[in-house]
Amino acid sequence: MTIAFIHRGTAILPEISAYRNYFEGLGYRTVECHPDEVKRLKPEIEWHFLGKHLKRQNPDALVIHEYASLSAAPFAGLKDSLKKVVNTKPDFRIFQNEYTRDGMQFNDKIPAGIRSSFTIPGNTLKENPSKIYDFVYAGTLHRSREPEIWLSWFTPGGPLEKRSLLVLAPRRPDLEKAFAFPWIQFHDAVAPGEVNAFLQQARFGINYQPDCPPFNQQPSSKLLAYAAAGIPIISTDYQWVREFLKSYGGAFYLIDTNDPKIDFKAIENFAFEAPNLKEWTIEFQLEQSGILGFLKKTGFNQEVIKPGI
Repeated sequence: MTIAFIHRGTAILPEISAYRNYFEGLGYRTVECHPDEVKRLKPEIEWHFLGKHLKRQNPDALVIHEYASLSAAPFAGLKDSLKKVVNTKPDFRIFQNEYTRDGMQFNDKIPAGIRSSFTIPGNTLKENPSKIYDFVYAGTLHRSREPEIWLSWFTPGGPLEKRSLLVLAPRRPDLEKAFAFPWIQFHDAVAPGEVNAFLQQARFGINYQPDCPPFNQQPSSKLLAYAAAGIPIISTDYQWVREFLKSYGGAFYLIDTNDPKIDFKAIENFAFEAPNLKEWTIEFQLEQSGILGFLKKTGFNQEVIKPGI
């Protein structure tokens, strides 16, 4: 029995690697593919990352729609309304949080669950890793995330001038040209299982998120990755971060996005604390989402897989 994780390749989706490892451990086969490949592959379970899914191509397949977030401006509401109207109906929906579920406003009776972000298992953490960089940023450089703001901290005359920075992200040649300083290193994104080894080379992790919907409402995968790698976290101050700290503890150096001042000595002297990540594992998140129970209930669970299939 095969699960196909289906997307158009326009977003960073490190969770797919973790999904594949997890479900293969349960006995499933898994593939990652583009929507155009689904008809040929004919998987028994189609797991679509929305986006767009206008029509079922395999009538017998069980279809899951996963919504990682609401749309971003401009025309965010219109884009979400179109998704709701034009997409085919799945058998199960997964949302990253209640904010995304409530924002989509589905009023049908299709079962659904919440699967928040989770830490990605990777290289074994070193007890006393060598530090090559002062800071690391691991995530998207999309214009909507305003990377120019935090990159400007490292420019000549900026508060972090000549402090070494590793940027671990899909390449943006325009940014690399604009911020071509010897103490800033741009590196391609790496496989999810290799991220920890890179993060541990830095003293501090940067989690910069604009304080506006949907970004200030959704879990931060990069923040969780920094915490799992055991490095102190510098973050913009926004609603999800405040709720996370209240629920799971920890102490981060927080920055006001309306007045994003930063001071290296203050960072060095800050009393950082690590949060509790017990509930931020793939096992916990998938179990509480209800999808595992749904697969069992509908006969698409690992217990019905026959040898040789």
